[in-house]
Amino acid sequence: MNKNQQGAVVLLTTSVLLVTALMLTFGSYRSVFYQIKRSQNEVEARKQQWEAEGGLECGFTQFKNEGNLPPTISVCSMKNQITPVFNVTLTGYQISSASGHSHLKKNIVFGGSLSSGAIQSSADVYFHSSTTFSTPDPGVLSSDGWECVALRYRNRYHYSSIDNKGVVHGVPPYAAFQNPSGADCSNVTGNNHLSNGDGNDFVLDSSVQPFESFFGVPVEKHNDIRDEGTFSVINGSGTPKILANCGQVLATLINAGNHHLWVEGGCEITKEQYNDLVNATASTNGVTILIHDGLMSFMGKPSTGATSNHLKGVLFHLNVDYSPTPADWASYDANNHLNHVPSVIEESYRTITSYYQHGAFTVSGGQYFDAPNQAAVFFDSLDFRFNKDVIDNSRKEFMQIQWQKGSWNDL
Repeated sequence: MNKNQQGAVVLLTTSVLLVTALMLTFGSYRSVFYQIKRSQNEVEARKQQWEAEGGLECGFTQFKNEGNLPPTISVCSMKNQITPVFNVTLTGYQISSASGHSHLKKNIVFGGSLSSGAIQSSADVYFHSSTTFSTPDPGVLSSDGWECVALRYRNRYHYSSIDNKGVVHGVPPYAAFQNPSGADCSNVTGNNHLSNGDGNDFVLDSSVQPFESFFGVPVEKHNDIRDEGTFSVINGSGTPKILANCGQVLATLINAGNHHLWVEGGCEITKEQYNDLVNATASTNGVTILIHDGLMSFMGKPSTGATSNHLKGVLFHLNVDYSPTPADWASYDANNHLNHVPSVIEESYRTITSYYQHGAFTVSGGQYFDAPNQAAVFFDSLDFRFNKDVIDNSRKEFMQIQWQKGSWNDL
């Protein structure tokens, strides 16, 4: 090999080595650039998630400060325009927050685990006359329609005529109710949630515990709820205890700004007291009337001059250490209808009745009966209108607002 050939070989070898080195260098740079870009994307994604998490916490703070759905939702980040969005759920509310490609959701609950049901009862329930649920509890929306639970009961109930009107014709069940597709109660074969008393809108639930579900503590600790400072406690007298002139006492307290009332002993709201009590509730966001360890009776509207307002609030009847007898009704106006001979109320219900409702009137809110082995009797027509806003307004005074475990993460 002459010198020229040797030089060419050396030059060629050097060129190959240089090209190879350049290729390796460029490949390394590409890898480095890729890693840098990937790191930047990961940092940006994490930043967006942090911002979205901040939006959730910001929304939670607004909700907690208000004690309910804030009337005006504030922007949480002016730079990125992060504004939390609130939606109603079966157990409370859901907050969603978004930043870039990060979209997060988490649920707020008031404590407890209140199931669906416009009326919920561990007592037996007896509807003697016509009952209309102008607005049932919509419950959960499925592909077939809403759950529409009118009654959730533990043991048994009797009815003669019941009409569930559904959720598309009457007053919405709460102000933020969203039903863009116009769906009514689920009413397909084998899934009847729009019935006349015999469908899935009347739920037999052997585990229903109205007090614990509503207040978030076992019924054995009911005195803790009574004594924590929110309720105005009024004591009846006698044996068994009765609060005299109960309807007027309650109306006076409500007009004075006391919207959570706990009566120790029995209570009867007479026809003469009906207007004052109902009108007092109408000017509030909803009252809570709880009758503990005694009989409870609503005698309905007066025959003339009845108010057009609805009773706005939560009616709660709780018997823990009291069991009724027919003789306990002797001093109540209700006794003339409940226990006259012969009685139109089926005997197995009549003899254990602790709640009696007479006369047509409308409740806007919720009714709860926690009185096992007793009965709630509705004698005349009832028009019930479930109102979640009223119920939430009542519960928020007793329940700690908190994140729902498992609704996103529990960090």
